[in-house]
Amino acid sequence: METKFNIREATLNDVSTISILGRNTYKEHFADIWHDIDSFLNTDFTDSAIASCINSPANHRYLLAFRDNTLVGFAKLNIDSELNGMGKACIELQKIYLKKNCIGNHLGSALMDYVMKLASELASKYVWLDVLKNNVQAQRFYQRYQFEIVDEIPYKTDRYEIGMFVMLKRLKNS
Repeated sequence: METKFNIREATLNDVSTISILGRNTYKEHFADIWHDIDSFLNTDFTDSAIASCINSPANHRYLLAFRDNTLVGFAKLNIDSELNGMGKACIELQKIYLKKNCIGNHLGSALMDYVMKLASELASKYVWLDVLKNNVQAQRFYQRYQFEIVDEIPYKTDRYEIGMFVMLKRLKNS
């Protein structure tokens, strides 16, 4: 049975809920790569940082996924975040975080479909993202959406040097 999710763009009323879910889901998935995960979270998931993004819809968007009126996942997009001189008609999928108990229930697909719909509405030429090199499950998910690895970049935490792959999907309107 397929689980239904409602997806909408975030408003300022959602700031604290995004902050809490972002911190919790990041810890669920990535706590093992940090000694001091809270230092990262206290920069990336502050109410002021999230509110600033929501107040700049020409530059950033948060897409929220709800199941039974409970926030269970989100995506953060950066609009016109150019990749290596490829032009600015693009979207960077900076984050896509899901509660662990929602993985495998088509939540990621619902969010990705919404991202692609928005990219089309904004006449984006491509969507790009970076993903940890050791996150094979996420890489496979993105490959199902025709994302291809186009580059490799360094990334390290206070515990490991992991590295990231840059993945890109060219859109039909490019």
